[in-house]
Amino acid sequence: MIQQARAGLEVSDAADELLSWEALTVGATLEATPEEVYAYLQRAAARDGGHRQPSADQARLLADLELTVAVGDPERETRMRDLDPDDPLDGAMTINFGGRDVAGVKNIGDHTYVRLGAQAVVDDVYDAGEAAVARAQRLEEDAAQLPDSLTAARNALAGNWVEIDPDRYPDYAAALSEGGADGVSADASERMAGALVDGGELLTPEAQWGFVEALETALRSDATLSSSGEARGAELVTVTMAADDARRALAPLLALLTAQTERFGLPPLVDPASSDASDATEPVETRLEIRNGVLTAATFDLGQLAGPDAGSLPLRLALTGGSALSLNPPDPADGQLTPEDLTVALLYLDTLEEQRDADDDRADVPGPMQP
Repeated sequence: MIQQARAGLEVSDAADELLSWEALTVGATLEATPEEVYAYLQRAAARDGGHRQPSADQARLLADLELTVAVGDPERETRMRDLDPDDPLDGAMTINFGGRDVAGVKNIGDHTYVRLGAQAVVDDVYDAGEAAVARAQRLEEDAAQLPDSLTAARNALAGNWVEIDPDRYPDYAAALSEGGADGVSADASERMAGALVDGGELLTPEAQWGFVEALETALRSDATLSSSGEARGAELVTVTMAADDARRALAPLLALLTAQTERFGLPPLVDPASSDASDATEPVETRLEIRNGVLTAATFDLGQLAGPDAGSLPLRLALTGGSALSLNPPDPADGQLTPEDLTVALLYLDTLEEQRDADDDRADVPGPMQP
């Protein structure tokens, strides 16, 4: 009992230190190899009757997945722990699969900004051939040459942050899909646009506060805490709580993860049907890491939330005081991206590519070296 009380005070103080910054960053990754993820997905498929067989490529992508979310006080003056749930928050999210970001979204005040990574989608997600990767790379390079009248479209297609109108998401998706950007398929374009839709919805101030509060409530709940020694310079604390409490703590982040992974054709990490069937009061364990008196990580075993015989799949949340993603907007002088400008820019790039293909003096060498 004394040990639990000490561990509880230590965790509470460590959470306070984490929230003593004006922003909070959460980085989510799976602590598993592609082979371990594949085995986990196979067990999930077996429980589902074998209707959704996973692939080795899907397991590789999930093993490499990195989701980063940052939230903070818009004025960068008030500590997170001193803010009220009604106070506004700025937020940013990026997702990648071991390389460059494939998508990013920011909500700064009343404005929404996005970043598209066409080359990363083609290369990392679809594992395309050399020629397709070269075309996607050329798309970004050619976009940098677009005229100043298309500055916002130039920035967007070159993989930079750009402001958009969130009410026109379908129009952006249509422009990306119908524009026929060389090297980026219609399917990939729709997934890119869809990823931004989901991310934008889950970066509202209400959703951000929901995530912060759910995580904090779980860590300060009546769960059983015990010291588990040290590892790599961190004090370890094991938190044992009911499965439902863990699900509530992870619900906002799992919703974001599921929305993003499904957009790229990946299976969910926790099937809602299997988790609903499991015992809500079943105890599950979470491992916390405390460095220099600050809570720096929490690891949840998703297998414990996915029902019986799910196996183990650790989800590690790296927690950092401050914003690892810039919560500053791009230059307002660049203007807001419109679907119409995006369409014009893609047509311009398509014409440029056709002219390049028709050039008899063009060097006939492998894709990445073609001018």
